[in-house]
Amino acid sequence: MTPSDPAGSRPPRDPDGGQLLLDFPRIDPDQRPLIETGSYAAALGALRRWKHWPGGQMALVGDAFAGKTRLLSFWASDANAALVTGEALAKAEIDEIAKLSVSALAIDDADHPEAALGLLAALNLCRDRGAPVLLSGRTQPAGWFGRPLDLKSRLAAMPVAQIEAPDDETLAFRLREESALRHLILPDESVAYLGNRMERSWAAVGRVADQIERTPGRAESLRSARAVLTGLGMDPG
Repeated sequence: MTPSDPAGSRPPRDPDGGQLLLDFPRIDPDQRPLIETGSYAAALGALRRWKHWPGGQMALVGDAFAGKTRLLSFWASDANAALVTGEALAKAEIDEIAKLSVSALAIDDADHPEAALGLLAALNLCRDRGAPVLLSGRTQPAGWFGRPLDLKSRLAAMPVAQIEAPDDETLAFRLREESALRHLILPDESVAYLGNRMERSWAAVGRVADQIERTPGRAESLRSARAVLTGLGMDPG
């Protein structure tokens, strides 16, 4: 098979299966700038050193909503890598994966429960062609799959870049960002109040931003910000 043209055109998606489609990095003028502080600093540093990865492979891990896809896309653009998902690999024929023409490959949600054989085929492809590969998943790759044993051992030996739990500064950045995506601008005191009292998880950031949008006053005052947390069943302090 022939993957899509890096310059832009892509074959239409077949909803019943068909061709395994790869996305290629493109410059998106609306792409949000990366957050490079605390929680992301170590992972970003590892991705930027991709030319020196042992064996040309790396796994990026982090909790749900931590921003793995965003960092994966950043790396794909930097390394001129094709991008595919674990779900797509799970549905693809092994021969189809083995014939892909790529110089680097990023696999998002590589820990998809049915992706083991497709992932092994993709790793074999990259190893045989000397193509760097970046995988993403929620947990340490050694625990993604029990079989095949060859895949399990290779994932266990793969170096890992970890997105850390949210620190104060990064949580504030993400809360501002998620609010801005909903056309909301939060005053500094509301950001500080919410950040100090909300559930400290990546998933909670989106829930808080959604609640801000639904709450009268939209967290423009501390009284409204308190109502946001109360509405989510979080302790307003």
